[in-house]
Amino acid sequence: MQAMLLFVGYSCKLLHCKGNSCVMRINSAKFRYIHGLSQFIQRARLTSSRKLLDTDGRQKWHMEQVAPFVTYSNSSKITTFTQDGKLSEHLRPDSRSSELRHKGRTGVLLINTGSPASLDVSDVREYLRRFLSDGRVVDLHPVLRFLVLNLFILRTRPKESAAAYSNIWDSERGSPLIYHCLDMAKCLQEKLGEEHYDIRVAMQFSDPSIPESLVYFRQRGIDRIVLLPLFPQYASSSTGSCIEIAYREASKVYATPYLHVVPAFYDHDAYISAYAQMIRKHLGENLEKCDHLLISFHGVPEKHCIRTDETRIHCLQFEDCCGRITQANRNCYRAQSFETARLLSKKLGLSEANYTVAFQSRLAAAGVEWIKPYTDQVLVTLAQRGIKRLGVVVPSFIADCLETLEEIGIRGKETFLEAGGEEFFLVPCLNSSPIWAEALIRILKDSCPWELKGSH
Repeated sequence: MQAMLLFVGYSCKLLHCKGNSCVMRINSAKFRYIHGLSQFIQRARLTSSRKLLDTDGRQKWHMEQVAPFVTYSNSSKITTFTQDGKLSEHLRPDSRSSELRHKGRTGVLLINTGSPASLDVSDVREYLRRFLSDGRVVDLHPVLRFLVLNLFILRTRPKESAAAYSNIWDSERGSPLIYHCLDMAKCLQEKLGEEHYDIRVAMQFSDPSIPESLVYFRQRGIDRIVLLPLFPQYASSSTGSCIEIAYREASKVYATPYLHVVPAFYDHDAYISAYAQMIRKHLGENLEKCDHLLISFHGVPEKHCIRTDETRIHCLQFEDCCGRITQANRNCYRAQSFETARLLSKKLGLSEANYTVAFQSRLAAAGVEWIKPYTDQVLVTLAQRGIKRLGVVVPSFIADCLETLEEIGIRGKETFLEAGGEEFFLVPCLNSSPIWAEALIRILKDSCPWELKGSH
């Protein structure tokens, strides 16, 4: 039977064989001829291992054994000959049609730092190892960084961090940082729609990772990708690191995608307004629930700021170096943080006497100075000054995480109350709130060099 099919195929110039697969080429003129042979080939057990192609401009049909039918299928139709000689056709989706549906779409990648996979100490250790092995996070000589990490930090820190994570871990959803970012992406996708945009979440040092997200876009034919680091203020250890990872991974493929990076949005009115609304929602329209507002930002080593100053005569060289944004400090994390605080206080109608800026989350290391003032010390100072009701907001974070919920919400609160304070109010991060989704769309719209379709 197989020999007969090969003879018929070659004699009619219908059969194209390559490797172990045979593909029938059929045009409309030869269709009836093949129909007449259907009773013979229905018993043939021929299958195809090749994907459907039409690159040469002609239809190439697969023969598949689907007893008791004989089925011929192309990229758009399945044609079936039944035993009684009847013919039926119906449409079928295929991979190329799916790819074409994705043509012209833009991928948006919301990037954050990451989180351990679980509360298990081994998972926390692995996350810390990946995080602290990054040369932009701990900018020591690679050999020295390896020794410090493996001889000191990873011996004690994982167990301590696992205990801290257990205080904020959701029994069903896991890490707050991860699920808040996923909710954020879902909310943004609903507002932008799926016709033009595909919104994904990626983490620098955990899953879902940046490399696998870029693969996801590539497999769907999405070559235009917006990288949106969820870090309002620029720091080499956060924004710089995630951009480096994305560029490195994108360069590994021959057809590199078009990457557009949304710049730091520390002074964008949409971001400032969204946080101002969140503060008023939790502290009152006139912040009547608190006597003072502490605006806390994540800290970075001083040398990270100094290295962004190309003039070498501005950053941290005099007391008021962060008093305003200049050409010299435009990429300085500390200067951008103070600018955020100024804009936020202006939006809230606060005078300088009614708010304080501080920096948290410093990693103690001999000889390494971190930007000041320190949040834990400021909490004590404010309580000793007679501040009884303190409101705290952490605008360097978009999603609640260990640094907001545990470091500030638990330990920071204890520090303030033990120092003489009476009430402590932590304002939640923007997370997946509707006001933040609208603000994100504005930030994307103002950043993208093309029209943002589907936005409201």
